[in-house]
Amino acid sequence: MQFLIGRAIFRQFNYPLSRTFSLIPKKNSQMSQAVFTAAAENANFFLKDSSTSGRALCYGFQQLAAQCQEVAPLLDKIKREAPKFDLDVETPGNGYRSFVIIFEALFKRCSSLCDLVKSQRSQVVFNLYKYSYIQDLKSWNEMLVSLNTFLEHLNTLLEWNEKDRVRCLFPSEAHSSQELLDKARTIESYSFYGRHAAFQYCSSIESVLKGLLTIMAGYSDYYFSKSPHLWRVAKSLFMSTQYTLDAEHRARRIVHASQYATVDFCKSFWFLAESDLMKKVPDRICPVIRVNQLILIPPEPLQIDSLKCKPVNIPAPSAHGPIAPVQVRLLSAKGRPGMPGQNDYSEATVSDSLIIHCHGGGFVAQSSSSHETYLRHWAVALDVPILSIDYSLAPEYPFPRQLQEILFVYAWIQRNPSVAGTTAKKIIFAGDSAGANLMLGATLWASDMNLRLPDGIFLAYVPLLVQFEPSPSRLLCLLDPLLPFGFMMRCLSAYAGQPDMLQSNPTEADGRVKDIVEQINMASSSQESTESKIKHNTVIDPEQLDRLKVHSPVDELDLFRVSSNPLMSPFLASDSALKKMPPINLLTIELDPCLDDSVEFAKRCRRLGCDIRLDILPGLPHGFLNFALLSREAKEGSKLCVKRIRELFKKCSDAAL
Repeated sequence: MQFLIGRAIFRQFNYPLSRTFSLIPKKNSQMSQAVFTAAAENANFFLKDSSTSGRALCYGFQQLAAQCQEVAPLLDKIKREAPKFDLDVETPGNGYRSFVIIFEALFKRCSSLCDLVKSQRSQVVFNLYKYSYIQDLKSWNEMLVSLNTFLEHLNTLLEWNEKDRVRCLFPSEAHSSQELLDKARTIESYSFYGRHAAFQYCSSIESVLKGLLTIMAGYSDYYFSKSPHLWRVAKSLFMSTQYTLDAEHRARRIVHASQYATVDFCKSFWFLAESDLMKKVPDRICPVIRVNQLILIPPEPLQIDSLKCKPVNIPAPSAHGPIAPVQVRLLSAKGRPGMPGQNDYSEATVSDSLIIHCHGGGFVAQSSSSHETYLRHWAVALDVPILSIDYSLAPEYPFPRQLQEILFVYAWIQRNPSVAGTTAKKIIFAGDSAGANLMLGATLWASDMNLRLPDGIFLAYVPLLVQFEPSPSRLLCLLDPLLPFGFMMRCLSAYAGQPDMLQSNPTEADGRVKDIVEQINMASSSQESTESKIKHNTVIDPEQLDRLKVHSPVDELDLFRVSSNPLMSPFLASDSALKKMPPINLLTIELDPCLDDSVEFAKRCRRLGCDIRLDILPGLPHGFLNFALLSREAKEGSKLCVKRIRELFKKCSDAAL
């Protein structure tokens, strides 16, 4: 059996081997030099081994050494240029640096593999692990090939900057995302979701993300199956076990799902966090809080005074649907007078402070309930009531329904502050991801209406551009485990009110979407049964589409047309509008596809003299706040959020003095 496995593996490495491999690097990058030397030394050792596994190892190490040399020049250039795009010396971070960090993590893993093989290669025990090492080499080499393509894209962005004589992470309008990402069709992304998935993050997050990827792959089997429910559940559980044992199989499934699944799949998967089982987690693990109450705000028109002391009418939310109540969740560590059920035995006085919060979820999923894992910690640490808004979700309710609801809640709580046990003298807006975008958009809208603005805004890993601009960090979504390119495009399209091009019923889509759906259907005309399934299913099995080879998420960029409304994309707000904003604390991460949004936004606000602060955390993914119970680093990140919110409240107090 081992002989047959060895032959199968060797066929993947059927390549003429060099008789020797030079140990002198060609001006290699310092990051890759150690890997080059160690890989070349291992390659020369296994050159003497004529066995199938020996030749496979020799070839694998030769390829690793050669690729270290190949990426070195471009990587060195990116490393030299990256600091020029930072906000300042104290805040290093941008999309160029992100890829340097990824290469550093990869070289560190490859160096460990080289050292491990060297220490074991002459021992008997080595035979037990050599096939695993061969697969490790294959995976790292495939990843290096793809990452080298990313370096070429980054070099293109640098050339655009040089040509246009600017230093901006977002190129000028003369260049398009399509122009940059046309080459992305050649990127092999399977390796980023296979045996070394999430290698770029801290170890506690890496294990969590691998588990989530396995769950996603198994859930896709359930979602796309047409079998009875119990059979679908059984198959999903069985396949999850297979995906745990076979990382490459999992990678294929993940790539298929992220590329070809509709927004309904994204919503359905993310709503697993809303299951009855997951809802019980905060009660058992998170701090106990006295008040955790859902409140329905009746859809009655409101009237509040503007900054000019003139009454302003705030209508009930009505965009894209009927007028309906808005649900909010009140969280408080202590009972305060006025709060539901707390009037007779309140343990604390009325607070002067209030946090109004919006959750993340790509504009299409989740709720205040799924974000309790960190909101409870915030409520206890800050000792401030938190009002979290369960806004309407896209695509059923696209922009601007969410902003209408936030503004409505904001006006209502100013009229009824006692319900939250507060005087509302100091109000901080807070949100993560999509919720952060909404809070900033609502602030801009309140400013346009001359309403009282919040006293500060805290935004975590916020997408400030609801567009796919070709910035360095945006390229990260082509290898991000939680925010892959396909998912990101579906969510942004849904919020912008665009039709999902992968929905099988194109009657509501525009002509271009119809054409693409027809191409998908016609491509399998020689396979009648497959064609019938694709035409009539409400969802499309991603593996069917993969066989057709007619669609890439990059194709959707041609259809992605979003208005330049600053309420949707706050990055596009005018200078005069930004100058009116209250103090803003931004917190993002080194490996976030939205990193460049925050960096360029902070630069612009500083040029305008705005009060803004930016933190960039290492080793964490987009959405890390939801992992605060599972990762020490994520928990520390949540504590920093608390610190930055507390600082905003202090600025309110200082300003009052």
